Formats: sequence, structure tokens, C-alpha cells
Amino acid sequence: MPAPATLTGQDVGEAEGALTALLNQVLSNTDITRTQYITLRVLALRGPAPSPAELHDYLASQPQLGLDRSQIAELLRGLEAKGLVAGSAADGPGPTQLTAEGAALHARLVEAVGAVTGRVYADLDPDDLDHHPPGADRGHRTR
Repeated sequence: MPAPATLTGQDVGEAEGALTALLNQVLSNTDITRTQYITLRVLALRGPAPSPAELHDYLASQPQLGLDRSQIAELLRGLEAKGLVAGSAADGPGPTQLTAEGAALHARLVEAVGAVTGRVYADLDPDDLDHHPPGADRGHRTR
């Protein structure tokens, strides 16, 4: 039996690039960017953020966004201007949350992205897909 393949940093980087390109392709039919989609997902999965300032800090710490705090404020202002998010001013009372329109758009985008990722991951063992590396913060809720 052959030895299992060793993944290199280049392999991981190429996979990340390919998946980002797929996400961007799905989103190209919308007026939503990748960073906006990720932000909508954060709010949809974690629920309303009682402290907008803590949400800004959390989003600015996320490497998949690659944005600083001022860019996060601009991102959230843009989502609020589109009517997708409410209560996002860092110095505001909060909570920061999806609007009904934001929740509906998120649901449509999840369906479209899911159709693509379902094909990408179809041949992988579900147990492998459910693995979270040590330190992964999937259950964190901004309070």
C-alpha cells in the first residue's frame, strides 16, 4: 500500500486559491463580495452581536478577511447601506444583526455556495470534513 501523500504549504495554498476562486465565481452573479459573504455568515451562524465594538475586533482578527478595524467598519457600513445588516456602528448600542433581507440573501447564497461545495467535497469522507484543528474557534460567539 502506498504511503499517504504529504501535504505541503504549496498544496494548501493552491487549494485555498482554488476554493476562493470557486466562491468568487458563485458570488459573481450577485453584488456581494467574498468578505461581505463571510461577514453575513458570521452574523447568521453566531447570531446577533450584542457589542458592535467586539464584533469589529473579532472580524478584524480573522485572517480569512484580511481587514483591519477601519476596513471592517467600512465593510459593515456597506452592508448596512444595502439593508442587509443593522446596528453595526462600532460605537453604537447594538446589537449588530442581519436584517430580514440580509437573512434571506444569506440563505440564498448558502444554497448556491452549497451546490458548488457539495460537488467539490462529494468524494471525501464526512468524518474528515468534520475535523477542526486544535484551537479552531467554531463555537465562539461575540458577546
